[in-house]
Amino acid sequence: MDPVTHALVGLGMGALSGQALSPYNPLYCAAVLGSLAPDLDVLALLRGRIVFIRHHRGASHSLPGIALLSLAISLILKIDFAADPRLFLPWALAGALAHVLLDCLNSYGTQIWWPFSQKRCAGNLLMFIDPLLFCFFLLPLFFPRQPQQAALAALTLTALYLALRAAMRARAVAVLQEKYALNAATGSLTVLPALQGLASWDFRIQRSRQILLGTLNLYRRSISNCAILKRQERTPLVEKALQSGAGRFFRQLTAHYHFTHWEEKGRLCVRLLDLRFQKQRNFFYRLTFIFNEQFTLEAAFFHALQETIPLELHRGRGTETAGV
Repeated sequence: MDPVTHALVGLGMGALSGQALSPYNPLYCAAVLGSLAPDLDVLALLRGRIVFIRHHRGASHSLPGIALLSLAISLILKIDFAADPRLFLPWALAGALAHVLLDCLNSYGTQIWWPFSQKRCAGNLLMFIDPLLFCFFLLPLFFPRQPQQAALAALTLTALYLALRAAMRARAVAVLQEKYALNAATGSLTVLPALQGLASWDFRIQRSRQILLGTLNLYRRSISNCAILKRQERTPLVEKALQSGAGRFFRQLTAHYHFTHWEEKGRLCVRLLDLRFQKQRNFFYRLTFIFNEQFTLEAAFFHALQETIPLELHRGRGTETAGV
């Protein structure tokens, strides 16, 4: 979710106090700062894009992480407002928890159970930028004399909207199952919110020999951006790539991945594709390994949008692995 929406949601959390809406009210400051704090992991960009992708929505988006961030915000506000930090802690925690829950509802997901689990929790309901959520949480700004009622209305509308999104996804599943005659024997189906369009849903149909990708417009019942990926055998070379440091990182990043392998100019290549995000058949995240004929890794590259990032090779005991 974008930072402006997160800030507005934090404002809505603060409005639940019923106190007057003001930038000088410490409860509002606590809630808004809490709603923005989990995205402090953007500082990882100072160490490079790979480090950021690896840690984004990790520790700072976990339950222990938001508890520590909320405590830090409360202590900072104690210094600024000279008041008991226990007054601020619940509101900072409410803002941070709202942030994490919203991020859990899109397809990127968060490591909410870190450090106990590295798995990303993804509800696959919301787009990264959702205009309706943005509008809902403008209500406290439009009704500053009734902040609590406005916040409750925004939360009620959000709950109804999430129920509608769940119903839309269920309907998209039904439409796709009927169109492609899907059942447990003919293939598995995954439906995710598209990057744009409230009525659009990306889908992945995995069959024994191929993966069908596309976007369903639920309103028009039309399908676009179709592509077919051939499923290949999981060879020892593919297994070596998947078990490398970079391969484990990629599989931690996404459960929806596809691999392909080929030979080119005396080199053996393996490529992993993140199937969640694509635009005009260009997958946002890709990982390429290049081996020689002795299965020794010679190079590895992570592709993020249009950027290609060489990965460092770790050498030891006669083997080489790509690390991140």
